[in-house]
Amino acid sequence: MTPADEMLAAADKLRSTCTAASPGPWKIAKVRPYTDPLLMSRYDETPDDKEVLIAGSIDVDPSDQAVVQMLHPGVGVALAEWLETEAAQPLTAQHGPRCTADCTTTAALAVARQINGAP
Repeated sequence: MTPADEMLAAADKLRSTCTAASPGPWKIAKVRPYTDPLLMSRYDETPDDKEVLIAGSIDVDPSDQAVVQMLHPGVGVALAEWLETEAAQPLTAQHGPRCTADCTTTAALAVARQINGAP
């Protein structure tokens, strides 16, 4: 699999996962009468853009909650678009000071490999 193929596969995986999820931005908040934090989203279709519940009882560390909140589907779709743009470019020195003409890694490829579960 070429680096471009890896980036395109990651973009496809990311886009399909994110478009199937509740739209972002997400936030984690406590809502009465519940005592546990809840994962919430906003839907443009709801009256007054009210927040809607995605998942209840988000019993995770606040630093993990911050990651979930920040990396909502909108971020994933933007990353997918970036990966597709990068996949269309030849891997050259423009990708960074450590990248030579036979470049084998870039930031985009590193992200793609994490998404694809590759080393």
